[in-house]
Amino acid sequence: MGAAEPVRGAARHPLFERVLQPGAPEALRLGAARGALPIPPHDLVPLQVRLLRDPVPAIAAAARASLEALPAENLVEILRDPECDAELVDHAARGGRLEGEGLAQAISHPAITDAALEAIAADGAEEVLALLINNEMRLIRNPRLLGLLRGNAKLSGAQRRRLMELEREVIGREPRPVSPLQAVPPPVSEAPEAPSQAGAESLDLPPGTEPLPGEPEMPPEGEPDPNQEYYEDEEALQKSDAFQRIQRLNVAERNLLAMKGNTEERAILVRDTARVVSQAVLKNPRLSETEIVRFAGMRSIHEDILRTIASNREWTKGYPVALALVRNPKTPAGLSVQFLARLGTRDLKICVSDKNIPEMVRRQARNLYIIRTQPPKKVYKKAH
Repeated sequence: MGAAEPVRGAARHPLFERVLQPGAPEALRLGAARGALPIPPHDLVPLQVRLLRDPVPAIAAAARASLEALPAENLVEILRDPECDAELVDHAARGGRLEGEGLAQAISHPAITDAALEAIAADGAEEVLALLINNEMRLIRNPRLLGLLRGNAKLSGAQRRRLMELEREVIGREPRPVSPLQAVPPPVSEAPEAPSQAGAESLDLPPGTEPLPGEPEMPPEGEPDPNQEYYEDEEALQKSDAFQRIQRLNVAERNLLAMKGNTEERAILVRDTARVVSQAVLKNPRLSETEIVRFAGMRSIHEDILRTIASNREWTKGYPVALALVRNPKTPAGLSVQFLARLGTRDLKICVSDKNIPEMVRRQARNLYIIRTQPPKKVYKKAH
């Protein structure tokens, strides 16, 4: 069953309601469970989720088999629709089949129910909890999630500290609730353009604010973006003697050089098409923090390198690494959103306007920026 582009705002397929009507023929329900009816995927998959509760065991089993056979990428494609069925979103978030960007898509989906998020908060794994903690909008709207998260033994020390910061700096300010749907940026049809402070000012956001205490400063307007230095000059590298020499090596020799080579050789080999070679660069004991920052910002390396960097807690402790990963459009969105909460307000503002960044990341950045820049709620005392 191939994934089709969801028709947003469209009515359900007539067979959807017919299958769910009381007294619907068993043969009709079984056909839907098996995916044998002419129903488009964005209606058929939610229908099969509902049929998991069918009183006839054979129908429930057929629906379960169809859902398990559905490729994860097809499920993620359906989840991209902000009007996706809530039961399907809950099923996807708790089903255990999605990971990375797909799981982040489900957990941050505006249709996901509080019940699903509470179940995840109570017994989810550390990686899943990180995605939930980054969904600050839902944590603010449902304080019960905070208690469930704190009671989860799998919550890491860093995540507990993040929760404390969130309660102290954000939730304690009682911000005005903002609908995630209102925070979705409008579709962009223009060619990608470089982010700028002026672009951020054109959004319907509060005016530029001073950085929060302890927040890294952005360079003054007009100065080069420090992220630009993260990108190596490939043309110059290809003309170097080291590049010509490496071209004559086999995979085993390049792998050995990756673990022992110098800075220039590492910059070349980290782009190697053989993943065993590019990954070996990250095992080089002479690798510096500056190189990690550069690698995190490169758009010419394999996604696996970015995943490895993002999963290394020692490397991602540094603010420049986290910022470079978020600003790199090659970084999977599910990984980028994990670092958004660590970004300073000014960097969040720039991310909102950076059309090279995936829309999902921009949407989350926008939500966080709105929360941080809302003024504290005024409390008026009655005069006695």
